Amino acid sequence: MYPIHVNLSGKTVVVAGGGIVAYRKIKDLLNEEAKITVISPTVVNEIQQWHAEKKLTWIEEEVKREDLEKAFLIIAATNSKEVNSWIAEQANSKQLVNIADQPHLGNFIVPSVVKRGKLILSVSTSGASPSLSKSIKKELQQKYSEDYETYLDFLFQCRSIIKKEYTEKYRKDLLTKLTDRSFLYDVEKQRSYKQELVKKIDRKLVNEPINE
Repeated sequence: MYPIHVNLSGKTVVVAGGGIVAYRKIKDLLNEEAKITVISPTVVNEIQQWHAEKKLTWIEEEVKREDLEKAFLIIAATNSKEVNSWIAEQANSKQLVNIADQPHLGNFIVPSVVKRGKLILSVSTSGASPSLSKSIKKELQQKYSEDYETYLDFLFQCRSIIKKEYTEKYRKDLLTKLTDRSFLYDVEKQRSYKQELVKKIDRKLVNEPINE
C-alpha cells in the first residue's frame, strides 16, 4: 500500500449502507467538505440527523450501478457481503473504493487517524491487526496532545512570514529555531516570537537576530 492523504473538498463520495459501520465512516468524512451521498433503505438516527441538517444527502433505496458512476470515492458498508462485493465489481479503475468488510476487494483502506489541527498521524497494519492499530492510535493520542494544534498553527504562520519576507540566507536558521520544543507548550512565547518577526519586517531589520 502507498500511503497518501487525499483532499476530498468538493468531491463526490458515495456511501452504501446506513448502519453503525457506515456511520463511523461518514463521521470521519464530514470534516472533509466532501459531497456525501448515503444510499440505504434504512439508516441509523445520526445519519438521519445529518441529512436533516443538510450535511449529506440520504437516498432511501437499495444501491444501483448508476448511483456509483459519478463518485470520486465509494465506500461499501452495507450488511451484505454479496452487495459489497457487487459494488466493488461496479467501480471503475479511476475511482477510489473501500469495501468495509472485505478490504482486499477495494483499492484503499482507511487507517486509524489522530488529528491535531494540521498534524495528521495515521496508522495501518494493512489489515493484519486492527486491534494493534487502535492500540498504537491510543499511544499517539497520549503522546501528541491538543497543544500540537496551536503549535502547528504557530509554525504555519511564522513559516509563511519567513518564506515571504526574509532572505534565503536567514530562512533555514529561523525555520529550524521554530521547532524548538520550548515553543510547544508556551503560547505566550509563540505570540511574542511571531510579533517580533513582524516588527523586524516593519523596521526593515530582517537580517538581525530575534531576541526571545
